[in-house]
Amino acid sequence: MFGVRATSVGAALTVWLAVTSPVSHAEPGTGAAPTMPVFTPRPSAWAPDYTVFPYNLWQARVTPQQITAQREACQWFNAQYDELMGQVHGFQRYLGDRHDDWRTVGVSEAGDVVAANLDQSAAFLDPRAHTLFIVNYPDQSEYSPLFHGDSIYRLWYQFTQLSDKITRRLPSGQINANTATANVYGTVIRDSGVCEGA
Repeated sequence: MFGVRATSVGAALTVWLAVTSPVSHAEPGTGAAPTMPVFTPRPSAWAPDYTVFPYNLWQARVTPQQITAQREACQWFNAQYDELMGQVHGFQRYLGDRHDDWRTVGVSEAGDVVAANLDQSAAFLDPRAHTLFIVNYPDQSEYSPLFHGDSIYRLWYQFTQLSDKITRRLPSGQINANTATANVYGTVIRDSGVCEGA
């Protein structure tokens, strides 16, 4: 009996160390992910792309605050998007491989770390995404005057939904819908080149 209890405690300690250890990527075969550092933006010479229609027509509507918001969101994207989405994918697979049993040793702890990283990223993007996404009155139409400013907003929204689903301990299949949508917006941002040089 003592040997079984010691083995369980040892397994729990191993998972706890994997989740809390400062490693750069999730450990293969575990749901463990590192806590990501707080991102700090910096000044740069990045400028929005006004060559794409209709953004070339909206250039006069762009404010300095919107330019700063997109530059800083792009800097975050270049620095942390890939790692964060790698954690989300890794955790989703880890959870699925355990038949969505959140009671499995280490699953909840790993999910909490990934959710915290999503929350931290969403908190950074939140004011910037809302600065980039405009609601017109009186017709309530939504747009961004900057190329892919709307994609940054939608990516932020997916992070809030992913964190919520992980926090509520939902199955991996339900988490997957937001993971796939976040991937779409991340790919669009990357492939557009809008964040190059930020």
